Amino acid sequence: MEPISFNQGCKGLSPRGKAISREWFFYALVAQREQIEDAAKGATFTEISGESLKRISFPTPAYEEQVQIAHWLNSRVASVERRLELNSKKRDLLIELRKTVIQKSTLHGIAPGVRMRDSGIPWAGSTPEHWTVVRLGEMFSEASDSGIEGLPMLSVSIHSGISDKELNEDEVERKVNRSVDKTLYKRVKTNDLVYNQMRAWQGAFGTAKLEGLVSPAYVVARPRPAVHAPYVEHLLRSPAGIEEMRSRSRGITDFRLRLYWNEFKNIRVALPPKDEQERIALFVDRKVGQINRQISLINDMEKLLNEQRDAVIHAAVTGVLDLSKFIPNHIT
Repeated sequence: MEPISFNQGCKGLSPRGKAISREWFFYALVAQREQIEDAAKGATFTEISGESLKRISFPTPAYEEQVQIAHWLNSRVASVERRLELNSKKRDLLIELRKTVIQKSTLHGIAPGVRMRDSGIPWAGSTPEHWTVVRLGEMFSEASDSGIEGLPMLSVSIHSGISDKELNEDEVERKVNRSVDKTLYKRVKTNDLVYNQMRAWQGAFGTAKLEGLVSPAYVVARPRPAVHAPYVEHLLRSPAGIEEMRSRSRGITDFRLRLYWNEFKNIRVALPPKDEQERIALFVDRKVGQINRQISLINDMEKLLNEQRDAVIHAAVTGVLDLSKFIPNHIT
């Protein structure tokens, strides 16, 4: 075996003598994952001490049987890993397709044969010539309405936009700083565009589907009559839109970047007529929904494959499966 090095946060385990097959021992540790996790301690992050690791025990068969088990598992696990890798590649392709659909639809429209022109906006490039170049500050006004009792508490996610239902107790504890004074929160109205200043450059914004309350750290942008907010949400979620918001966010490091209203309002976009905004938003919703359902199926399959792999490993190393008649091609 080639010598390796690792940092102090890792532990190296070396078998004593010839009595332990390294491959079998690896699978045995995987099968004892729950026991290992239960023994781990820590507040910010968990880790297991050498002494705790020493106390974990499991049945150990004879060396020859360890080799049988390890070789049998190698072939079975490799098959599952190939399927997981294929699923991962499919998911990556779908994610890229989703980005492409959003960007092409919101920057170039969905009507065929439309004449294009240079928008004069570096991040947008060429857009339909009948679209109007405007600043977001001409399309939205910043709203700072104080919260009132009886409205649901909402949050904004980088994955799914603004929530469409009230947070439960656990979510409130994790996502917002609780206060009994509802006037400290911002009131959101239906169709407001809401974004998290610290994570807008990661896509943390969305169009409100119901009236509610959000953290005072959020920005609430209220659309003017000529604006269909869901279209603008899709536009800003495009790869080009995300990069533009990142470039306008201010902070020393990525984790401290903030997109303030004064920067947000000066972002220029090419805006279609409102009826076209609505058609584009519906088109993107439908296409993205189809893609997301395919991604969800892949995620479900990935979960099942991982469970299948873990179950096979556990059954093999604990003796549930009788592998006494399995003959490895070679012994290591």
